[in-house]
Amino acid sequence: MDDSISEGIEKVQVANEFRACAACGYGRGFHSSFLPEGERLRVVFICPNCGARYDLGLFVQPG
Repeated sequence: MDDSISEGIEKVQVANEFRACAACGYGRGFHSSFLPEGERLRVVFICPNCGARYDLGLFVQPG
């Protein structure tokens, strides 16, 4: 993944539900984006309130 794109994306390990933003406390879930990484896409969660981005280590394979 391009380092300039990944700047500001906080890596998070989820033990329970991941619903509240650690940066601003917004608790109603996240938007998502998909960053190309080789043959797959990294799923990044974005707080709709403050824009903080989170990487939970999830990937999808494009169809």
